[in-house]
Amino acid sequence: MDIVKFQIFILIFMRITSFFVSSPFFSLRGLPTMMKIGFSFAVALIIYSMAPEVNADFSTPFFFYFLIIKEVFIGLALGFITNMVYMSIQMAGQIADIKLGFAMASLYDPITQSRISIYGRMYNWIGLVLFFTINGHYYLLYSIIESYKFIPAGIMAQGINMGQIIVIFSKSFTMAFQIAVPLILVGFMSDLIMGFIARTIPQLNVFILGMPLKVMVGMIAFVILLPQASNLIISVFEDMPTILEKMMR
Repeated sequence: MDIVKFQIFILIFMRITSFFVSSPFFSLRGLPTMMKIGFSFAVALIIYSMAPEVNADFSTPFFFYFLIIKEVFIGLALGFITNMVYMSIQMAGQIADIKLGFAMASLYDPITQSRISIYGRMYNWIGLVLFFTINGHYYLLYSIIESYKFIPAGIMAQGINMGQIIVIFSKSFTMAFQIAVPLILVGFMSDLIMGFIARTIPQLNVFILGMPLKVMVGMIAFVILLPQASNLIISVFEDMPTILEKMMR
């Protein structure tokens, strides 16, 4: 391997490592650091063997360092978008918690290093199980491999479409609302029914009865609507390659 080919491999390795550092699943804190580095090296080696020949010119060290920064930025951007799409699932649970009365009952998640509400945590783990059930990690690997067709390593090509990031950001909120809206409607109907009960039976203490009833109704609705929510979550994962491809065009 001559020096130019080695430099191309370094550029590929930097993009892969940056992507895995910022992606939602490969960056879990429970995974050993050496395992992440070794996996990034193995994937970079496979992509290097598949990548087409590139007429790269690294005549100056400054240009090579600039390309390293470019590859790190591309990897982090792709991982950030993937993470943002996945976080829309957790966001759906947190939105539902606001209406179902669990917004204050948040727990510290050592994996994400943030406080997550109860339904947010449940949707998070359901999304994680569904992700590996439908081989979602293959979708991520496919997306990072396809990125070299649109933005090859070693040359100054077109970078990330920054305008598309704003579109993806807005779509993430839309996906989160689509997943959470059934539970929001259940919570709204529970409040409406308790309001009618309070008007017809003033002797009944609605404030004491309302919260446990809303919790019970919310849990029942969550179980009943779980297949529908699972289908929406799977559609989110299946759209990831398309979302990333649009961002690189």
